[in-house]
Amino acid sequence: MVRSILRSALLTRYSSLRFLLMLLGVCVLLASGPIWLGTADFDYQFGYNGQVDELSFQQQTQTTPYRQLDAGTKRIVDNAIDGQSYSFEDDSRSLPKYVSRDGTFYGFTSRRAIDWANPGSFVPILTALAGFWLVFEAVQHERRQLGPHGY
Repeated sequence: MVRSILRSALLTRYSSLRFLLMLLGVCVLLASGPIWLGTADFDYQFGYNGQVDELSFQQQTQTTPYRQLDAGTKRIVDNAIDGQSYSFEDDSRSLPKYVSRDGTFYGFTSRRAIDWANPGSFVPILTALAGFWLVFEAVQHERRQLGPHGY
């Protein structure tokens, strides 16, 4: 049994309209990807990863002495060590990956995450779903016209 939400006599009668519906759906579906890449909002998260016993050479080159940090970064590092994680709207802050303080090395993680609450992130996804739905509807109407045996 073929089900469809769009109930239209024109779609039943004209195969060119079904084709245009499918073409429109594919275009909307394909256009939503680049739109999402251009409008998605990313947040930058920073948190404490734990103490590091032995640093590799690469980690040693990325280590910042605690005394060289400015007051705002020191506050963020201290709060992160105490268990607080941070989320920033942009990546303008230069936060350290490793900090050395009193002979102890602390590791931190910073990553970029998608902010799904921002309309720039989820509206293109909903647009892609609408495009998929249009393609699905066109296929369902075409199947209804072809009959149970497909011809």
